[in-house]
Amino acid sequence: AQITFNPNETKYFPGPEFWGTEKFAKGEIQTSGITQPPLLGISFAHVYKVTKDENLRKRLIDEVLPSVIKYHDYLKKYRDPENSGLLTVVHPWESGLDNSPRWDLPLANISLDEIPDEVKIMVNENRSDDKIGDPKHRPGMDDYYKYMYLVHLYKSWNWDYEKIIKESPFAVKDVLFNALWARANEVLSDILIENSHPQAQKLIDWARQTKQALNNCWDEKLEIYRDKNVSKGRNEFIEENTIATFTPLWAGVPDAEKLELTLDNLEDSEKYWTQAPVATTPVSSNKFSLTKYWRGPTWPITNLFVIEGLSRYKNIPRAKKLRDSLVESTLKMIKDNGFYEYYDPTSGTARPDKKDTALGFGSFSWTAAVTLYLLNKYKSNQT
Repeated sequence: AQITFNPNETKYFPGPEFWGTEKFAKGEIQTSGITQPPLLGISFAHVYKVTKDENLRKRLIDEVLPSVIKYHDYLKKYRDPENSGLLTVVHPWESGLDNSPRWDLPLANISLDEIPDEVKIMVNENRSDDKIGDPKHRPGMDDYYKYMYLVHLYKSWNWDYEKIIKESPFAVKDVLFNALWARANEVLSDILIENSHPQAQKLIDWARQTKQALNNCWDEKLEIYRDKNVSKGRNEFIEENTIATFTPLWAGVPDAEKLELTLDNLEDSEKYWTQAPVATTPVSSNKFSLTKYWRGPTWPITNLFVIEGLSRYKNIPRAKKLRDSLVESTLKMIKDNGFYEYYDPTSGTARPDKKDTALGFGSFSWTAAVTLYLLNKYKSNQT
């Protein structure tokens, strides 16, 4: 699930009472009804790799791995029922990049007029994220009405994912989500092979299938990897150039030609390679915003995805040089400002207007975790 709720937390919106998932709960622990980018397998593989104690490694295989495999089985069954190799996301929140310009086209399928007044009232009375920080930095209220309308709709459908996939006004084959899916299947299959696990081949096949499907998302004209809007029977590519186009690097998708074109896009100072790269939306785009969440600011977590992708091609001097430069600039940005959620890509500061209001939240655990990971992997070992 995207969220597992703390029973003692009552101020978060949308909390468990808004999802209608009570019947799926285990004990008192409730969850949201949607998922999130499939990083679980990648995270498990990392923990397994750095665990040296053989008894603990065995426990990871015996006690944790079965649940991770079940999660992958769930995603494949319910998010790729047509067996295309690409999983479908049914809410912008599932992508992790909530208000990315990539979602403007599919969200346009939802008219504000069709959203019930009860949903708008619920948002008006309960939304809190825009009251903690500067509301101009957060997704707009119209977007939030649509986010919660989707939750309201799926709740009314009793979270029937067969129906949701077919009839939702928002259904997208997300390049970032699927690049992580391919990578997760790769690293998990390596562990399964090491442990002579009978399900290794299944994950190998899924990874190959997804990588081929991602290859078919390449746009020869725009020279980017594109998401696909598949809502309500549509089959149209989304022609937005965003940071998502770099995530297939982590899955080893680009061949030599596409790699060079992808690096050209990344290294373009008028798009992504700003003073504090990597902007989540090109600074030259009319969709770019200096401060608005996923519509421009640099996030350490997505920088990590790009760094890991470039590292996969570290035998290519250009890719390794860009990787090393991005590691340095990311760590400097964090060191100079602190552990903020995201930063101004044109200056590297968390306070672009030099006022008290920073970009996003401070003391952000994602950013702290990325810092530790980069220091450990790229500064101590110099790989």
